Amino acid sequence: MYQPKLRKKRNGVPIMCNGEIDAHAEEFLKDYNPSVLKTPQPVNMEEFAEFYLDLTLDYTYLSHCGLILGRMVFQETERVPIYLPEEKCADYLYAKRGTMLIDHTVLEDWKEHRLRSTIGHECGHWVFHSDFYAYAKSRNNQKKIVASEIVGCKKADIEGGLEINGKKRLVTDIDWLEHHAKYFSAAILMPKTPFINAVTDLTVTPYMNQI
Repeated sequence: MYQPKLRKKRNGVPIMCNGEIDAHAEEFLKDYNPSVLKTPQPVNMEEFAEFYLDLTLDYTYLSHCGLILGRMVFQETERVPIYLPEEKCADYLYAKRGTMLIDHTVLEDWKEHRLRSTIGHECGHWVFHSDFYAYAKSRNNQKKIVASEIVGCKKADIEGGLEINGKKRLVTDIDWLEHHAKYFSAAILMPKTPFINAVTDLTVTPYMNQI
């Protein structure tokens, strides 16, 4: 499996521009299914997550109102918060490292795009942020400090929300982590190279001339 080499801040947060994320996404696809980069086609995100990244996908209710669409588990834990709709109460779920939890609401037929982008988003957290979420180093860099075992991604993290001039301000480390995951999802679902090739073909051979 492709292993990206990442520049990181001292606290483990990767330093990447969008172009680098595009390049990493294409390297993953080149290793997973090279034909995706040659002929534009849908990427099977569930297969990519389960059989290529070796993650475990599970579907449950992550909140009472569908606010949280996905969770990625970085360390084995018995404290993954979920919602039980029949009992109308919260509970905790045991999950192993590498478990991706997807909210049941995204399985509705008309929300297939949300399912694919949510899986891609959580994959982005896994490939870029596993070290950060599994542990954090102290400032003196001499010992490991346990960090969050899981990450929960809201609708706004995956689909976008209220932003200034159409562009979200990236200020905190969490802002950047969510941006990495969101951009990776888009880069996997619509890789840059075949997209540019398709647009170029349309430019060289105008659509009207093909009718």
